[in-house]
Amino acid sequence: MKKYLFTSLLAIALTAGFLASCSDDEDNSPSISLSETDVTASAGDEVAVTVSTKTPAGFGSLVVTKLWDGVPVVGEEEIFDAEQDEYVYTVVEEDADHVVTINFKVIDDDNKSASKDLVITIELTARQLLLKYNWRLSEEIWVAEGTNEISDVYNDDVYRFNADGTYNKSIGAKVDDFSDIWYNYCYYDLNGTTLKLLMSRTGAFGEKVTDTLRISLINDTQLEADVTYYDLNVLDDKYDAVEEFKKKFVAVAKVASFDPYQAGATDDTTGPAGYCEEVEFEND
Repeated sequence: MKKYLFTSLLAIALTAGFLASCSDDEDNSPSISLSETDVTASAGDEVAVTVSTKTPAGFGSLVVTKLWDGVPVVGEEEIFDAEQDEYVYTVVEEDADHVVTINFKVIDDDNKSASKDLVITIELTARQLLLKYNWRLSEEIWVAEGTNEISDVYNDDVYRFNADGTYNKSIGAKVDDFSDIWYNYCYYDLNGTTLKLLMSRTGAFGEKVTDTLRISLINDTQLEADVTYYDLNVLDDKYDAVEEFKKKFVAVAKVASFDPYQAGATDDTTGPAGYCEEVEFEND
């Protein structure tokens, strides 16, 4: 009986010692936590995250790595040899084309590590959206009557905006008998705050026209803008001299086959007018 009791006590003691040993190992492992693990931001925004680390075996380093679509970005790794209470990252425009992850890895003096990810969802600015897609004109709503007044000849027009401040229009298969054979599509300016979009055209006699669109909605699928038309009553007496319209566009992919002006390559670089008059936009 005594032998059995001794054996049992010994087994309990060994088990307790084993569990204590395991507990000690767990306590010595490093850990890391972030105040945020998923945030939304736009280009130019600063994303601040509080970093909390525990390293019972001693702090070795904190490695912060930026990844695009799961792949580390060359030259975007930082190594800190002291604990960091806060880390700040400034979102850049190039981030908008990727899934952005900031990986934080703490390494202790025993070379053990623990890591956490911060995922940044990038909200595109209006300008970035304007540049990311081509835009096909789909509707022109007459505000007074709520009716779609677009002429069939214009519902295959596709606009492309370029980073250098120029834009163009692919007229498509349907060509009207005036503006499509008269104007070059030239320059644009977007006010990032008011979302007022100015678009210049040059006529065959060198006349300069600036169209004003007041963007009310823009996202990955659609663009809507308010416009004011003058003297439509000259063309149709159902209209007043001043009428409000809402132009609607559908986002379409930017493709290499985009064809400026009329079908075919003949007029792609010259357009009907042959050139663009320089303009100075006043867009406040």
